[in-house]
Amino acid sequence: MDRAQLTDGMASGSPVLIVRNPGGISFEVLLDRALDIGWADARGVPLGWASARGRVAAVRHEPGGAGWIHTFGGGLLTTCGLASTGMPSTVGGIAHGLHGRIGHLAADNVSWRIQGEGDDAHVEIVGDIVEAALGTPTLRLSRRIRSWIHRPELEIDDVVVNDGFRDAGHMFRHHLNLGYPLLDEDSQIETDAIVFESREEPGVASFDEIGLGVSSDAVDEQVIYARTGARAQFVLTSPSRSAALKLEWSGDSFPLLLVWRDASPGVNVLGVEPSTSRDGGRAQAQHDDEVVTLRPGEQRRYRTRIVLEQVASPRERAEGVS
Repeated sequence: MDRAQLTDGMASGSPVLIVRNPGGISFEVLLDRALDIGWADARGVPLGWASARGRVAAVRHEPGGAGWIHTFGGGLLTTCGLASTGMPSTVGGIAHGLHGRIGHLAADNVSWRIQGEGDDAHVEIVGDIVEAALGTPTLRLSRRIRSWIHRPELEIDDVVVNDGFRDAGHMFRHHLNLGYPLLDEDSQIETDAIVFESREEPGVASFDEIGLGVSSDAVDEQVIYARTGARAQFVLTSPSRSAALKLEWSGDSFPLLLVWRDASPGVNVLGVEPSTSRDGGRAQAQHDDEVVTLRPGEQRRYRTRIVLEQVASPRERAEGVS
């Protein structure tokens, strides 16, 4: 593991932690952005999607309105919250920008070490991110990232605590961004989640209706809302890459799954987003009773696991049948 600071362009000044893990997942931790995960790869396969904007230092964040999109570089994990996710809105005189502030806040108390032995040996990275301001609730995210050394498996284990002295409204989302080469026209989706609504009209009734190839006709993004069962998982399989990326999360604390799809040329992204609410923002979530209330000292735990599995290629399957 190496700690470094980027020096070029809009990313200049960004501190990062680089984890090189040949037997597992190699990845980059963004220390100024809530310990989010930028690039990641395993077995020669890139796992996360990168936006055309690329990496931007958190100090260049534009918190008002939809300014978030100007510093959204993609990456495997982008955290949204802690007081609001989704669309911008104003509640009680407090303006909540797109997807909240947490993903542009630097982590404190960061440390890393090797834990476990044998097959359980893993890299462990921990840190705290505090979202607070005078006259507003104090919410603290304690993040623990585990990456196993002998297999391509990574876990994000988050605990959000109300460190204040009054009740705090809380919203949270793990914004996982997938792209080429795992996302291609021959890719397949498997999930236990059941679609119940789409943000756009006409809506998408099931995951089978999502086109996974690049489309020159795609001019609008799609956002799909689904509920998961006890397993709470989403698998994106790429037969041509002989790989399947499995995402599993804590369905008890993330009751909803949002899937964001933009198939336009030059973008081609699939966002898989375990979430506490839909995408309407803080004001709409309060109306829909989708804001979590944390009492002083109360905490809520969120876990997402990312695993790259090897699958048979079309040629290997054909040879097996013959």
